[in-house]
Amino acid sequence: MIDIFKDYILQREELLARIAQELQLDKTRLERMETAYNAVAEVLKKDNDFFNDLEIEVYAQGSKRIGTTVKPINNEDFDLDTVLHIYDVFYNHSPEKVYEALVKALEKDAYYKTIMEKKKRCVRLNYKSDFHMDILPACMPNSFDKVNIKIPEKAMRDWSSGNPKGHANWFLTIANSVEKPMLREFSTVLLEAKVESEPLPEELYFKTPLQRAVQLFKRYRDVYFQDKDYPVSSIVITTLVASLYQRENSIFETIDNVARRIKDNYLESVNKREKFKVLNPVNTAEDFTDSWTNEHYKSFYEFITDFYTKWQNLKISFETGKEDYIKLFGEGIYKQSLNQQFKTFSKSTTDGFAKSSGLIVGGNALTNSVGNINQNQGVKNEPHRNFGGQY
Repeated sequence: MIDIFKDYILQREELLARIAQELQLDKTRLERMETAYNAVAEVLKKDNDFFNDLEIEVYAQGSKRIGTTVKPINNEDFDLDTVLHIYDVFYNHSPEKVYEALVKALEKDAYYKTIMEKKKRCVRLNYKSDFHMDILPACMPNSFDKVNIKIPEKAMRDWSSGNPKGHANWFLTIANSVEKPMLREFSTVLLEAKVESEPLPEELYFKTPLQRAVQLFKRYRDVYFQDKDYPVSSIVITTLVASLYQRENSIFETIDNVARRIKDNYLESVNKREKFKVLNPVNTAEDFTDSWTNEHYKSFYEFITDFYTKWQNLKISFETGKEDYIKLFGEGIYKQSLNQQFKTFSKSTTDGFAKSSGLIVGGNALTNSVGNINQNQGVKNEPHRNFGGQY
């Protein structure tokens, strides 16, 4: 068994993966969402007025599709973006016709009628659990293309182009281009660690550095903009990070290098007196920053600069970076992830501090008559989940 506490770089990488894993939507929630949009598809397929003679598919786009979900802060609903893909060419229908057909079909269902909310070009279903689902109607651009889509413009007067499947495939191709991810290299040894005979989730070490990096970028975006205006959208973050990723094999190096490249590219645009743009890589006619004002640009640069500065403090040790871990990801997430790391690996370490901390976190610690923490004799220490110590 590897002694993770003797290797700060590996321990840091494993901790970042734990933080990202803790932040993402759990399997149960993801399955509930999948069930939700599949149920909508079934209702629409049975609609006798418009959809029953059409081939349709309802699928997730965005973070769920590419494996970069992040739980909202402050118990807000998760925004599940879906596409109602109608496999018929767009010129057979107007945007208003398709939108109204979707509304009408859902209103026929007693349940959906009570949770439906009309938005500018999509329909929102507000589930009573912890998410809402936006359904964006879309048609084919021609009779041969089942990947690209035509979607209603915000004014609902015409169609615009989109390609969520293409964007997701683009991202995942880049994410999977990494040759030897650090945690995957150590996974066989790390997965031998068990907590009360329960194996670690394999996904912890098998998501790519790019996927984890996007999750952590988005987490700090949410933390940073809690009390600030002009937050950066997830599509901008995802596209920028993937575009500037150069097959780094660790989460830490991915974020460190990409954040610096974003800063450099932004300043280069400023120096050239050009607008910093984030274009859709699968449809370069679409500019994800086309609606940005000067305030958006200023806010974006301040955010990325602040993130990069805090990130530098994680380079040396937990002693120098503890406060920045908390500022970046939140105290609860950081301490919970660190606690679980100690609990998992403390049995295999020769580091006395780490071993004692792991016993306390796991509820197996005893303090003997001379004050030494062990698991064989003495007075039982109550377990706690607030370990921070020198870390």
